[in-house]
Amino acid sequence: MGLQGTCIFLFMNIILVTSGREPSCPACSRYDFKEILLERVLRNELVIGTMLKEVRDTYVKVKSAIKLMHEDRSKLEDSLNGSEKSKTEMDTERKGTMQGALKNMSDSLAFMEHLQE
Repeated sequence: MGLQGTCIFLFMNIILVTSGREPSCPACSRYDFKEILLERVLRNELVIGTMLKEVRDTYVKVKSAIKLMHEDRSKLEDSLNGSEKSKTEMDTERKGTMQGALKNMSDSLAFMEHLQE
């Protein structure tokens, strides 16, 4: 609706500008002026039609690019969530290994103290 409204607004402005001017040649008949005006309106209509097609094509391209960006964002979020889970699992495993190593060292020290007595 907004794009069509803009095109209609431009078209009406073009008509007002071209119809608001007087013919450059006062000797030209009324019909000559109307013919020139009609030719201008038709040319402008063709230009507006081309512009409308280009705007629609651009809209489709932008829409598809935004869709791809959303898909990439969801993939990135999924990979970030996976890496956070992996980091948490690795931290838990590292803490368990460190605790096991500390327990083994404590047991070894206690055993060595026991042997020295």
